[in-house]
Amino acid sequence: MAQRRRRKKIGEILLAQGLLTQEMLDKAMDEHRRSGTSLGTVLVNQGLIDLDTLQGILGLQMELSGQRKRLGEILIDRGLIDQEKLEMALAEQKKGGGKKLGDILVKLGLVEEQALVEAISAQLDVARVVLDNIQIEPAVARLIPQEMARSYKAIPLWEQDGILTVAMADPTNLRTLDHIKFKTGKDVDPVMATEKEIEAALNRTFKADGSDSLKDLFGPTDGSDDKDLDVVKTEVQEEQLADEEGRQVVKVVNAIVNGAISLGASDIHLEPQETHLRLRYRVDGDLIERDHIPARWMNQVTSRIKVLASMDIAEKRKPLDGRFTIRHNGKEVDLRVNSFPVSLRGRGVCEKIVMRILDPNANNIALEKMGFLPSMYKQFEEIINLPDGVVLVTGPTGSGKSSTLYSCIRKVLSPEVNIVTMEDPVEMNIPGISQGQINKGAGFTFAAGIRAILRQDPDIIMIGEMRDKETAEMAVQAALTGHLVFSTLHTNDSAGAFTRMLDMGLEPFLVASCVKGILAQRLVRRSCPKCVEPKAYPDEMLVKLGIRPGTVFYAGKGCKLCGGTGYKGRMGIFEFLIPDDHMRAMILGRESSDNIKAYAKTRGLVTLRRDGLMKAIQKLTTIEQVIAASQNDI
Repeated sequence: MAQRRRRKKIGEILLAQGLLTQEMLDKAMDEHRRSGTSLGTVLVNQGLIDLDTLQGILGLQMELSGQRKRLGEILIDRGLIDQEKLEMALAEQKKGGGKKLGDILVKLGLVEEQALVEAISAQLDVARVVLDNIQIEPAVARLIPQEMARSYKAIPLWEQDGILTVAMADPTNLRTLDHIKFKTGKDVDPVMATEKEIEAALNRTFKADGSDSLKDLFGPTDGSDDKDLDVVKTEVQEEQLADEEGRQVVKVVNAIVNGAISLGASDIHLEPQETHLRLRYRVDGDLIERDHIPARWMNQVTSRIKVLASMDIAEKRKPLDGRFTIRHNGKEVDLRVNSFPVSLRGRGVCEKIVMRILDPNANNIALEKMGFLPSMYKQFEEIINLPDGVVLVTGPTGSGKSSTLYSCIRKVLSPEVNIVTMEDPVEMNIPGISQGQINKGAGFTFAAGIRAILRQDPDIIMIGEMRDKETAEMAVQAALTGHLVFSTLHTNDSAGAFTRMLDMGLEPFLVASCVKGILAQRLVRRSCPKCVEPKAYPDEMLVKLGIRPGTVFYAGKGCKLCGGTGYKGRMGIFEFLIPDDHMRAMILGRESSDNIKAYAKTRGLVTLRRDGLMKAIQKLTTIEQVIAASQNDI
């Protein structure tokens, strides 16, 4: 069999590493096609990269015919040097200095630099495939287990003459290639694809997005694919489901959970209907409907999830809570489960299940990357670094308040400060701080927790939510005695936090003196960066929004990256209020939140609507998203 060389497309590597721009690469590719000279040679000749960079990509080791060959052996194969010259260069390299073998060969005059460039370039010229255009046979793709394929970012494409062609994000990774060869028992010919393309191909092939897989699971099973979720933490010992129906239930629940995580969903909704079990995922704040689950599976699927979450499967008359942890693609993901009894005319009492997906890495967002405008970020950073006081984050459920609090904690975290939190539940563990889990059954309430925390010599306290007068009073007292307190409130805007605290029964002078800043926020969908384009809006609409007619806004038209929605991910819009002396006097006078906000706007307050519109002008989101998430108070 002819030698099969592993090659890698130089341009793709250099683009991925940020060493070239697309414009520079296009120019070099034009010369490569015109002259027939290898791309690596063109890049060096045009001064776009140097020889060191080219050799660095090669990494000194490539694989030929299943053997590992160093650069010197490659040059011998090509007739550029002989063994004597190679040994001479290796002896020079051993003297020290950290020089690369290629540099030494050129310096000693043993190889011309141009010939060295040609040799290296030839080794890196790997075929590039576009996976969107390739129909992958599931039987071929499954030659590598799904978890292994996702971990290695590789997917088999086809087999011919006993050689398996595999698309890889990094075809130069010899260890990965060895593992794939061992697992498949076949010779492997790697080609190159991007990580996103491989992930999308894996989702299509293994149907991990849940769109079609559920349909396939409702038929008979042979037990060949009944591996359960990789459950890490659950409080009960469950029995093995050995019968055919039990295996089928396992596979259905696996498809539901894995599909939601693969799509980046925050919640899974399983809603009983008369004729089916409705399945919806919440992705980027919106619910999207998936394939229905036949009614005959309703009770089994519900019971399976309750078993995993350590809930009483016999109790269907009252709401229940539970949770479990699974390992997905090598990382742990927590799922918080809640059941809610619903009544159907033909079926009686059934249970609606909602699972909140708590990815420990999902809230790991730096404060400066949360979407603040520069001026507002500077103000907010100053406030969260004060030595004492109360800093509040407000907004409805699902507006990202917890993520903001975690980002604040990471921003102020240092070995010199003692940070203690009270949360219900603890959604993300942060090394270096003490996080308390509220347990009402054991008497560990927010108010009781604050009393205990104050005896823990804290510098900074984070309270998940000010839910009642006692908790709010304790938080205020902690702030007045020299502690910095972070917490949340459910109010529509920043000024509403003052009236909310007064309505709880707090004294106005306490609120006025301790609250240092209030951040109101909402989440809006982020425009897809790949397909965003200018969009015209009627002048009447713009005038009504307080915007100059003719102002250009943008929206995504829909593409493969965003699934045709025009949106990809979410971002925050913010309103940050810092009380001054006059505002404190208004609080003491118990003036309404409308009056307080009207005064704040005269002092330069950027409202939620204004912040959102500014981001819409910057192509970050759309007018529709801003209007839906904020009041007309520009």
